[in-house]
Amino acid sequence: MKGLLTDNKTGDLLVEHKKAAVDNCEGQVIECVLMAARGEFKELPLIGAEVRQHIGGTRDVFWPTETKKMIKAVGVDVHTIQVDADGVINIK
Repeated sequence: MKGLLTDNKTGDLLVEHKKAAVDNCEGQVIECVLMAARGEFKELPLIGAEVRQHIGGTRDVFWPTETKKMIKAVGVDVHTIQVDADGVINIK
């Protein structure tokens, strides 16, 4: 998936040679879905994995499956999502 890129540090539109940078943006799309709360995307109110709310909390066994469906709904092909014992999220 190609799209506009944003700067990781500032969140601003990434500009190269006085033009907006366009490249593979699947990683950014996945990050947005993981960080978003439900209702944050007005056109897709059920999208938002709310990963911040799961930090230090009880592990939800359905979270990987629900998150996979959300990521697929925004157009990124994901095969598996696994959460390690340490809380590290692996997306393939």
